[in-house]
Amino acid sequence: MQIEETLFPLLRLGLETEQPSEETLGVVAQTQGRQWERLKKLADQQGVSAIVLDGINTLCSVYGQERISASSGLAKWKQFVIRWTGALLAIEKANLHQQEVMNALAGRWSAQGCRVMVMKGQANGTFYPRPAHRSPGDIDCYLFDGYAQGNDIARQAGAQVDESWYKHSVISYQGETFENHQFFVHTREGKRSKLLEKELEEALNVPEKDFPHFPFPSSLVMPPVQWNAMFLTYHACAHFLSEGLRLKQVLDWAMFLQKHQDDADWPAFYAFCDRHHLRRFADALTAISVQYLGIRITNPAITTSSPYADKILHSALYDDDYVFATGSGWRARWHIVRNLFRYRWKYEDIYEQSIYRQLWYYATGYLLKTEKQ
Repeated sequence: MQIEETLFPLLRLGLETEQPSEETLGVVAQTQGRQWERLKKLADQQGVSAIVLDGINTLCSVYGQERISASSGLAKWKQFVIRWTGALLAIEKANLHQQEVMNALAGRWSAQGCRVMVMKGQANGTFYPRPAHRSPGDIDCYLFDGYAQGNDIARQAGAQVDESWYKHSVISYQGETFENHQFFVHTREGKRSKLLEKELEEALNVPEKDFPHFPFPSSLVMPPVQWNAMFLTYHACAHFLSEGLRLKQVLDWAMFLQKHQDDADWPAFYAFCDRHHLRRFADALTAISVQYLGIRITNPAITTSSPYADKILHSALYDDDYVFATGSGWRARWHIVRNLFRYRWKYEDIYEQSIYRQLWYYATGYLLKTEKQ
């Protein structure tokens, strides 16, 4: 039995896109001791551990632990779930601490005139049925024209601020890491990346009412829907190509679709994807969301099928291309270049780009260090 046969039903239950059923119970109950350990390891690696446990708890609440653990032994199963629950509680605690610290620093920024938008992790978490169960990463924010001022204010508050990377500064404050973005994309990768950056910046020129407020009491806003559709697709594709896509990013897109499928301008979104070589990847993300994560699409403007969905999903689950496991500096750069040749199908079949042209963009961007037009 492949562990994906258990993983995806539990994810659908955890995301509340599927209700418990005897059919789901039958699949999950066949999972045995070592398979459960493999499942948890995969869920941890993919950043979806808490969501999978939510699915387990949902099934247990309806059918009881005895039936689910039939192939594993009840006593061992209970100990296994207790250990997993401890990890879930740690994720909840980490999210709460992030929100408290994020609110504190954002309050300082806002008090001195900075406009603060939180993006990626904490913002994406608001799409989930249990936001505190989305695995947290760094806190990503954008201060519009207040990038430099925001770094100075953070220093005055006692934070450590590293501005050595051009795309964003790294702020260490009260045990949390903030990425204060100056750019949304790797603008050193040639003219096309600069055009993408410009388009994302222009997409933020919308009325203030289009910026949802973060639900945690704070002065933070979140990205407008149309901008988020564009950025989530670009960001996940950038990971897929060079750093390693994980299920956490796929779930973010699935939850975005569930919440906002009728709020985005989809013809405009697909035109954006066509301009920036993102269409095949976007269609595959949506197809995975529908076929494996149970998202129901009722908007006829959204494409829900892709011939590349299964191959991209298998890559996310099993390719050992995750760059952040390799350290930083030259070692990470070499890992990215190696992946370029090792997984050339990603560039040529999905991104519709020659790997040699992509290598040229990497090389010239690193050597010339040009960020702007």
